Amino acid sequence: MIAGTDAQAIVDEIMRRLGRNVNLMDGRGVIIASGDRDRVGEEHDGAVRVLRSGAPVAVTGAEARSMRGTRAGVNLPVRIGAEIAGVVGVTGEPAEVGDLAGAVALMTELMITQQEMRAEAEWRARTRDQIVADLVAGRLTAAQWRRRLRLVGARPAAPFALFALRPGPGAPDAPGAAALLYRRLGGGEEQVLASVDVTGTLWAVAGAAAPASLRGRLREMRGELPGACLLDAGAAADFGALLENVRRGRLALRRRTLPPETTLRDQEVAVLLAELPGEVADAAGRRVLGALPADLRRTLRTYFAHDRHVTEAARALNVHRNTLVYRLGRIAELTGRDPRAFDDAVALQAALYLADLG
Repeated sequence: MIAGTDAQAIVDEIMRRLGRNVNLMDGRGVIIASGDRDRVGEEHDGAVRVLRSGAPVAVTGAEARSMRGTRAGVNLPVRIGAEIAGVVGVTGEPAEVGDLAGAVALMTELMITQQEMRAEAEWRARTRDQIVADLVAGRLTAAQWRRRLRLVGARPAAPFALFALRPGPGAPDAPGAAALLYRRLGGGEEQVLASVDVTGTLWAVAGAAAPASLRGRLREMRGELPGACLLDAGAAADFGALLENVRRGRLALRRRTLPPETTLRDQEVAVLLAELPGEVADAAGRRVLGALPADLRRTLRTYFAHDRHVTEAARALNVHRNTLVYRLGRIAELTGRDPRAFDDAVALQAALYLADLG
């Protein structure tokens, strides 16, 4: 039997619809909600009789005077499944309210069931959020993973696919992103678990039956979020491999600047560098890039993003080819490393990755 504000909300709604005082009693016959708030907490003798007999009890005004906590009215059992969960009473002489009582009992049962279903859905959603949060934090064992999945009715089958959708800078918080994803999947809760972490990133784990449709829906969502990045962290044959992909995915997402769509394989070097201690990474980035200004760093990133192809990079920067060649020469002068030479390019690219870590 529900109690507290939920029970009172049910009573208030029934009274609003029917215009009659209603009392709701628990499995001990104690009033837990009433149109007359002063009666809450009293034992109701009429309800006790209903609980003992399992049958409705009508009480006239004359009879009520000799009964504890009871007024004239009709009291009926509230059945949830095969069990009597409590009693609902409609105040008034039985001849006046008898025809209403059955409808009130049915309405009460339906509303309690609805409240319980809502509470169950909210619990499952919170538990799913916690499963994903513990997975991302590396706090789950394989046994805990299996037990928790059973609790929420999820059955993702290996190999597991992992995705992370990171919103762009300044994007609004998206606490409803996981619910939106589930709606777009048309359900899919058995094969997919999704939740948003404290950074606003939506993490989604899918079983073998779901990755294709999940990837498509996440791409739709990315298209609606300016500056967002979708990371495909790949497939994992078992839970241990899934944990490793999560760990590497978190490292990849430390980069401030990522393309709209990327994979762990694309971010292999960035992941390796992100594992360096912070002070080591900072020192290496400063040592290689020095005081290279922001516009030349942008030029360098674009040049590397186009595989050091001068014509394509110049087009992406919207400058003449000769302008880009001049800029590359300036970078070589300022850093002592020529981005057109392979070994120097590797050092500069690594330094850019380090500077981009958040």
